[in-house]
Amino acid sequence: MSRTIVVGDVHGCARELGELLDRIGPTADDRVYLTGDLMVRGPQPRRVLELVRECGALAVRGNHEHRLLRWRRQRAAAGERSLRRGGDSGKTKLLRNPMLTDTATQLSDEDWALIEELPLWRDVPGRELRVVHAGVIPGKRIEDHDERTLMYLRCITAEGQPSELRDDGELWAKRYQGPPHVVFGHHARFEPQLQRWATGIDTACVYGGRLTALVVDDDDPIPAPEARGLALVSVAAHEVYFPVR
Repeated sequence: MSRTIVVGDVHGCARELGELLDRIGPTADDRVYLTGDLMVRGPQPRRVLELVRECGALAVRGNHEHRLLRWRRQRAAAGERSLRRGGDSGKTKLLRNPMLTDTATQLSDEDWALIEELPLWRDVPGRELRVVHAGVIPGKRIEDHDERTLMYLRCITAEGQPSELRDDGELWAKRYQGPPHVVFGHHARFEPQLQRWATGIDTACVYGGRLTALVVDDDDPIPAPEARGLALVSVAAHEVYFPVR
């Protein structure tokens, strides 16, 4: 029986991703997705992308992929300005970010091509299941969202406005009514978010938590919240790669 497998934010934790995939054992009949933020903060960004290719996984664009692409564009522009002016005045705060720079300078042209092609969301064929990095505004068509919301949303304020903050009103997933069921990452918590129509699976691997995947047989519905834990598979982080702020 084929399965749909959705893996939460990896953040460069390739060792844990390899262990998780070994535990799940994806076959050629399975479909593997990732919720974005494949890299940055963790130690092995290139190995993560190698594993993604090896298992034929599909990912969505996270805020860290978005920032890496901005870094690359600004780096190219700064280089052109430097050549013209003989200086480095084109540098920006983004270019001086050590986490982005460390990751970006490890990536190959093939890696950059993979990142460039990542969409903001993916719908799983044959299922009412959608993968997005951060979330969606309840009641709003996915096509009408701006890209930042899809990559940064966490809460809905008391005034009904989208918020990127962690505790600014109510979790968007509590208000969301599907279908489709939305599986997302971004909002790192040490326990998954299990709502009626949404499942948050960024369980803070890079912060010393766990790397988690939702695994469902393609003939079965998404379990109700009280039973959904049985559809989650996770492995513990080997260390705290980035301290919780």
